[in-house]
Amino acid sequence: MSKLASTVYLSLISFVAFAAAMDDAANAPPAEGVSVLIVWLFLIGFIAMIVGFLGYMWWVEKKKKAQR
Repeated sequence: MSKLASTVYLSLISFVAFAAAMDDAANAPPAEGVSVLIVWLFLIGFIAMIVGFLGYMWWVEKKKKAQR
């Protein structure tokens, strides 16, 4: 029972801390915009990682088939 009580207590404290942080964030000025160049670089890198992962998976499967 003491574990349950401590879990509930810690959860309530966490919720209060989260609510206080959200209140501070709501009063903060809006963030500046992000450069379009940064967005494009992120998209290119993200797509490159996906293509690289799929290429690696294809290469491993091809290697397994060759060993059989």
